[in-house]
Amino acid sequence: MTRSHSPRLIAAGVKPYEYAPRFIHAKSYLVDNEIAMIGTITLDYRSLVHHFENGVWMYRCECLPDLKADMEATLARCIPVGPEQIQAGMLRRLPRAVLRIFAPML
Repeated sequence: MTRSHSPRLIAAGVKPYEYAPRFIHAKSYLVDNEIAMIGTITLDYRSLVHHFENGVWMYRCECLPDLKADMEATLARCIPVGPEQIQAGMLRRLPRAVLRIFAPML
């Protein structure tokens, strides 16, 4: 929705990417090729309490190599977001600042 948090994330060492073709609402987490979660849940208060979103938790499942391959194929279709992409003039910074105020309610 907005890149307003990108400078902080990049400064913290996060390497953000944007999916170029379209929008994907589903989330996938893979940790050390042993633990994974797939679903629509975002790990925040709204998703957990108000929106009743959910996910499937997996531990050492046979499907994890397939998930990793899918994540790598998806990443290949993404565009890295670096400092040069997030620099914005006043006309972009103002709406981003307003959206950040309302983001907890969206």
